Amino acid sequence: MTGVDENGLGPRLGPLVATAATIGVEAYEAEAMEAAGRALGVADSKDTTAFGKMSRAESLVLAWCEREGDESGWSVDRLLDSLVLGGLARLRAPCPEGGSFAQCWSHDIGLPAFGGSADEGRRMLEGLTRFGVELKHVRSVVGCAGQLNAAFDTGLNKLDLDLQYFEMLLLEARGQVQRPLHAICGMVGGIRKYGPRFAKELGPFEVLGEERGLSAYRVERVGDIRFEVKADARHLPVALASMFGKYLREVWMLRLNRFYQEALPGLRSCSGYHDSVTRGFVDATSPIRRRLGVVNECFERRR
Repeated sequence: MTGVDENGLGPRLGPLVATAATIGVEAYEAEAMEAAGRALGVADSKDTTAFGKMSRAESLVLAWCEREGDESGWSVDRLLDSLVLGGLARLRAPCPEGGSFAQCWSHDIGLPAFGGSADEGRRMLEGLTRFGVELKHVRSVVGCAGQLNAAFDTGLNKLDLDLQYFEMLLLEARGQVQRPLHAICGMVGGIRKYGPRFAKELGPFEVLGEERGLSAYRVERVGDIRFEVKADARHLPVALASMFGKYLREVWMLRLNRFYQEALPGLRSCSGYHDSVTRGFVDATSPIRRRLGVVNECFERRR
């Protein structure tokens, strides 16, 4: 069973992150597994994490890091290289030189960054294992402000790009499990009919149902795909994807904040969302960005 979700569709600053988490189970029982996950602290990231309160998600990620390699020496760069499709090479490829590159890549940060604990993360994963759930695979796609703006110039909005990321993740997950997927995705932007927009790369599909709150398809190259309202609150694999994606977005924002705080001590950290602190951050950093040559397209989303 694979869950797919996005984080950061609507902010002013920072990336859009889509994540897929695949679990192994003998039989998928949505309500029981959601309850088990919630009891262990694995739930919708809107409930379990918030700006400045990321220790639980970080603990989960650190435990995953242990399984991917040695226990020490993890940093944001190493995490991105391991977790994101295409790794650092893909993320850095479109970056302009100079200040724009430095804004995103000059401040690597050691993990943990938010007080998380690998011990706590192991407790969460071991609790899921006792319930018959094994986290098998996690991957993300990250779209920075520059990529979102460039896509907009070609006629693609952020919903189009988000669905492209979902496609990439589902194809990758299908290759990992080597059999047709059963995938549950969070609904994107209130869209009800995904077939014409979603299946561009996935081949022929059959509509199993398109109704309020649920759209389901059988896709030749992937398997069965469902889009559900509040999927991250109802389905454990989507909650896992949501927590990983939220963490990736927050460590990205942490680096952005630290880059500008080095140039302007006392600058208040912002979430990147449409709020007064973010507005103040944008205004305060304007002269710094001009001085350092940071391209505005790489800093702030236009849509």
